Amino acid sequence: MSLFGLSKTAFKRNRIYVFNHMINTLGSFIFGYVYSCVWTALLQDKPPSQVRQMVTYVMVNQASLWVTMFLPYGCFLYEKTREGTISFDLLKPYSLLQLSLFEVGGHCFYNLLFRSLPIFLFSIFLLQIELPVPKILLPYFLSLFLAFLVSFFLNYIVGLWALKFFNISAAQNTYYFLMNLFGGFFLPAEYFPPALRLVISIQPFACSGYIPSSIYLGRLNPLFGITVQAVWVFLLWAVCRIITEKVTKDIRITGG
Repeated sequence: MSLFGLSKTAFKRNRIYVFNHMINTLGSFIFGYVYSCVWTALLQDKPPSQVRQMVTYVMVNQASLWVTMFLPYGCFLYEKTREGTISFDLLKPYSLLQLSLFEVGGHCFYNLLFRSLPIFLFSIFLLQIELPVPKILLPYFLSLFLAFLVSFFLNYIVGLWALKFFNISAAQNTYYFLMNLFGGFFLPAEYFPPALRLVISIQPFACSGYIPSSIYLGRLNPLFGITVQAVWVFLLWAVCRIITEKVTKDIRITGG
């Protein structure tokens, strides 16, 4: 099977559960709506334009979470290790990193169409969020793609943890904690102390949430944001290749 065939299979596999995902998408929108109401209450003394910008930031982030944060646990490596099927992946004429990227890519493309897009459309019609300036569209989608890559590499590292320790709960929980704290969803970088703002905005977790949403709103220079993301993509790719090569030399599986 080709790499793109693997992505297509992952897409079709998710489509089987489309009605279940519709309910899940509605719940995700409601969560974003509640969170935007909290910010509306906190900013009630601010100008309406600032409140609307914050609601837009929250809902754009909520929509993009399905392609930048809610990726499969450990990029499917944990399940494959438990089932023993990872041994078949190692026999294929592609690296484990390539296989995981295209498989997760098909999964996230499905999420983009059937989860992120509906949440975004609901936000436009029900919450009247701001639409991006046309010239920002291309930089935003490029930033969103780079955000996916950064998130994939971070999740892939978590998945490699399972190849050595059989359990990823600690690594996965640590990843989610750092993503929620520094990713910019619950608290944008502007609300951190001045000494930490730059540090928060250039670390890899901000690449998955804060940077794309800030580019969407025009609050961040697209060239700066995309450059930061591109640097992290290269660094994380190099780290993943090195760790994969070391870990796959001695793999123990618990199933098969």
